[in-house]
Amino acid sequence: MKYKCPICERDIDEFAGLAHAKAEEYIIELIKKDHPDWAKGDKACKKCIDYYRKLVKENEI
Repeated sequence: MKYKCPICERDIDEFAGLAHAKAEEYIIELIKKDHPDWAKGDKACKKCIDYYRKLVKENEI
């Protein structure tokens, strides 16, 4: 079974859902740490999102 992630809007397999949600939440925390005025409902460009995802992946955070 798959569902659409409310953050990245990708179709996610239910099996990986929890890990995906936690990773996305952590990315949001990193963005807010660097940009305290940013809110979850605000838009972010693909370049910025990719930067934070890469940061998490490379550092195995």
